Formats: sequence, structure tokens, C-alpha cells
Amino acid sequence: MRMNSKGEKSVLADKIHELNKQVLAKEEELAVLKKTRAYLPQSKAQRFQFIEDHSSEFTVERLCSILEVSRSGFYKWRSAEVSPQAKRKALLLKRVAYLFEANHGQYGSPKITLLLREEGYIISERTVGKYMRELGLRAYYAKQVDKKLEE
Repeated sequence: MRMNSKGEKSVLADKIHELNKQVLAKEEELAVLKKTRAYLPQSKAQRFQFIEDHSSEFTVERLCSILEVSRSGFYKWRSAEVSPQAKRKALLLKRVAYLFEANHGQYGSPKITLLLREEGYIISERTVGKYMRELGLRAYYAKQVDKKLEE
């Protein structure tokens, strides 16, 4: 195509500039999606946490657009306080882990439940079992050898 006037050159230069901007935007979107691939599918809270973690690399507006969440929702999540239930669960998780380690990994959910109840917590054995699974804790029991069999 032959260019005779400066106007045609500037129109082409503008189109090239616009296409370059689109390519950069798509490359940025691809970079974000590559990083989030390990997290998919994910809850809104996980997506918000991802945005928080990567806001130094990409704009919050862009991340929210790519992850399909609202900016207002992200900022509300960021400023929200921890619920009383979440605080209680965090405290109980620490206590369960401590009691498990303090007893050399031998106590399971029944004994840890009893210890927690002695400390004044109202908690079920099932909840303690769930928390132990969540923490990856599993009690082991040493088998006692019968002395009569040894003789």
C-alpha cells in the first residue's frame, strides 16, 4: 500500500499503537491466568487473596476483571474484620495442635476433646477430629507386647 499523505501514515500508526496496547493487555491477562491456574476452581475469598498478593505486579482493576470479581467486593473483603467464629476456630486449632504435640502425638480426638473441655471449651469430639484432619494430625498408638507370648 502506498502512502501519499501524512494523514494516512498517522492513521496506520494509530492502529499499530492500538493493536500493540491490545497485545500487551492480553499478555498481562495471560500472565495472571498462568499464575491462577493452580488455584482454580476457587472461592471468592481465595481470588481476593490472590489479588491482594499480586496487586504489586498488576492493577487491582485488571485483576478483578480477569478473575471476575468486583473491585468493591475486593475492597470490602480487605477491610472486613475476622468473624468471631473464625477467631474461635483459629484459637481452637492452635490449642489442638499444642495438646497433640504436648502429648507426643499419642492423643486422638477423644482425649484432646476431654482436655479442651477441662480448659472450659465447649466442643464436640467430631469437631476436634475435623480440626485434627485439617491440621494433618493423626495419633499413633504403640502396641503393647504381651509378656506371656514372649515366654
